[in-house]
Amino acid sequence: MTEERQRRKAIAPSPNLLPAANLLNLWRTGVRLQAMYRLLALLLICCFLAAPASAQKARECFSKAEETAEQNVREGLRLREGALGCDGQPWNAGTRALWEDIDRQFGPRFAAQTKVRERAFQREFADDADNRLGMWNGRIVMYFRNYPLSNLYCRDIRAMLLEMQKRGWGYFTVQAAKARDVVKMDYRPCDK
Repeated sequence: MTEERQRRKAIAPSPNLLPAANLLNLWRTGVRLQAMYRLLALLLICCFLAAPASAQKARECFSKAEETAEQNVREGLRLREGALGCDGQPWNAGTRALWEDIDRQFGPRFAAQTKVRERAFQREFADDADNRLGMWNGRIVMYFRNYPLSNLYCRDIRAMLLEMQKRGWGYFTVQAAKARDVVKMDYRPCDK
């Protein structure tokens, strides 16, 4: 008997290899495995397709509130860049201090408008929102930073800042609404 046991141990497969008898069982269950793999693949596909549906869907337009936020952000950038540019030589309009006062007074409102705009970009450009927002911000800031300054322009910026100090946020939003057509050219409004 000991010789028989030694012979069987010599023939026995290593634990890392499948015995021949198990290969036959695997071949029989292969059909079941293929069906399980197909079911698993179908479930994964359903999960991946359901994930974007649960996220906020792009509407390919800006709501009235988002359009207003965009107008306010642009007007704020125009005032900031105009105030900083007109403060130095040769204009000396004294607008930097006025802008800093406006920024202290209405900074939280500007930040809220920026957040509304940021959420709209995240909805519309979910895969590349930060890059798109950065490009648009850069374009708008570059435009106002390099806008040709003149005595008339600097006088208008100063007058706007002074009126905003007197009349408040409502006056600012009325002035910002004048840029509605420019915003509509860049972003399609949802209200038709």
